Amino acid sequence: MPVMRNKFHFIFFIFLAVVVLYFLVDRMVIRHEDILNTRFLDQRFIELVERLIEENVFKIHEGRIILDEDALKNKRLGERTEARLKKSLAFLYLKQGNVYFDKMAVSVASKISKEEKVLRGRFLDRNGDVLAHSTIKGDKRISGQERHYAYGPEFYPVIGHANFIFGKRNLEKIMDAYLGEKRYFPAYKTISDMGKPLEVGNDVVLTLDSRVQRLAYNLMKGRRGAVVVLDVKTGEILGAVSAPSIDPNMKEWISWRESFRDHVGRSYENRAFAALYPPGSTFKAVVASAWIEEDVGGSGEKEFQIDCNGQKNRYRISDIHPHGKVDFNKAFRESCNLFFSEVGVALGEKLLDYATRFGFNRDLDLMAGMKDYHYKSEKSLAFSWFDGNNGKSEMKTYKSIDFKRNPKIVAQGSIGQNLITATPLQMALVASTIANKGVLLNPVVIREIKTGDGKKNLFSSRPVENGRSIKETTAEKLKKLMVEVMEKGTGKDVKKIYFEDGRYTTAPNRKDNTSLPPFSKGGDACLPPGKGRLLDAKIVAVAGKTGTAEVGDKNGDGVINPNEKPHSWFIGFAPADNPKFAIAVVVENQGFGSLTAAPIAVEVLAEALNQH
Repeated sequence: MPVMRNKFHFIFFIFLAVVVLYFLVDRMVIRHEDILNTRFLDQRFIELVERLIEENVFKIHEGRIILDEDALKNKRLGERTEARLKKSLAFLYLKQGNVYFDKMAVSVASKISKEEKVLRGRFLDRNGDVLAHSTIKGDKRISGQERHYAYGPEFYPVIGHANFIFGKRNLEKIMDAYLGEKRYFPAYKTISDMGKPLEVGNDVVLTLDSRVQRLAYNLMKGRRGAVVVLDVKTGEILGAVSAPSIDPNMKEWISWRESFRDHVGRSYENRAFAALYPPGSTFKAVVASAWIEEDVGGSGEKEFQIDCNGQKNRYRISDIHPHGKVDFNKAFRESCNLFFSEVGVALGEKLLDYATRFGFNRDLDLMAGMKDYHYKSEKSLAFSWFDGNNGKSEMKTYKSIDFKRNPKIVAQGSIGQNLITATPLQMALVASTIANKGVLLNPVVIREIKTGDGKKNLFSSRPVENGRSIKETTAEKLKKLMVEVMEKGTGKDVKKIYFEDGRYTTAPNRKDNTSLPPFSKGGDACLPPGKGRLLDAKIVAVAGKTGTAEVGDKNGDGVINPNEKPHSWFIGFAPADNPKFAIAVVVENQGFGSLTAAPIAVEVLAEALNQH
């Protein structure tokens, strides 16, 4: 018996020693930063990746982020950690030439246990259409819940994903506490399990309209760019499309990894809120507002004229074709670069002032009314840039002396190039502010938050004013100018919106129910001369501004490649006489705004008017 007892003690001692040794080795390995390969990216590993980014272990090669193998070996991190770092490339992205780690797309292990206690809440559109919801897998364990996205890639840029391997991103990450951690409503796994309540997260109702969003996404298929639709009176975002996009329902992890490594198509990026583009001639709406209000040199708005021959002026600005004798109204209507370059230099630092009034160089929080929650869009820049020297990104802005010393750059900025870059959201705000009589509203994306049973309202949004950008009289003048753009300027050949049989359409019917070509004159829609009778359809006036933003010769070979063609832009609102919705559309490398962006915008505006 004593022998057996001693043998048992010996075996127990060996077992205990192995356990202690395991933890000691584990600690030693961690000290040497050979972090063990867990299923989730833990906080320690996140800190390691961020440090390696600062030490330039990750580098950019042909538009892709890769590991500098030599620099990595010098770190002596261990094989397992090196393997994890190679997998982490899926979480890195490029922004303004710098490498960043997308912490929004990963889960920290310490939160996992909390998430397994609650069935995740839903995302709904403004009309109650379910956009994202969770179900329990066949084994009926809450840890086996699965997330479903009704429309796949169409809403991904805003909602993001809640993925067991790739963590959370966008609103799924930001609203995590409401969706999964704050529980109010008990549910049950099965009828036979009635004694064991399963808590359900809250429902988040977005300002988005699924019908507007889906139409805009379909119109952008096969293209790169974005569409943003705003309610002029509330600042609510009805549409925020970014193309291409990711389908968050995909199962294969390799597909996720490739999507996050695509730094050309950037399907992981929300172009609507985060991509910065030169806005081209759409920025002339901001310049025009400054010119009207400041009235530089006397009655500038009315009397200043130039002779436009289309050729490069003293600021090396040119036009595609000559406009002849040009005054302010004609210059805006026909988008004369020569005129606006002269106007911009005359305005000088006033350009910066008015751009800031419209929202440039300022933070835009899409959850301005929610305490402790923030969803910030990328900051649009006017005569500003981010200086990345010394490893820190700091915004620099032109001073008064800079406007005097650099007239060529100021002239380029006056036509929406060079030091002017904007998100599609920002340009939609420019249009919305003009439509809203000069008052800038804060854009919002969350309409309300409800408990899982719908009985209790936890949050409701309300319009938030960000101040008056321009006088009401100035806004009225700009509106008339933008209507002229669509009636007899650069947008005159863009399809029209008609109101017929109680609906808005871009293709009204003849009396014999055949479609009318996109052709109209006057207040009533009509057939081409000699082809039939007047229709009952009425034309709905649209106020707009087209834009063609130069991208430049990126590789300096003197040849304009497909990815170096100008971006197609349009901003506007409708109906012009009683504005309801404003829009911004940008389509990358598609040339004239009137040919690509404007037709998309008109279709989306018609759909928004039909739904509201």
